[in-house]
Amino acid sequence: MACNCGKNKTQYEVVDTAGRRVFGPTTYKTTAQAVADREPGREVREVAKGDA
Repeated sequence: MACNCGKNKTQYEVVDTAGRRVFGPTTYKTTAQAVADREPGREVREVAKGDA
């Protein structure tokens, strides 16, 4: 039976000012926030279920 690890967790991605994903998806919000903080204009947002 296949692993269902992380399937029900909220996932996050980092997007730039144009709305393009530059990192993710990941289940770790702190990791996504650290990547977003590296450059101005980037933000973290939740990935809708079924998008990833």
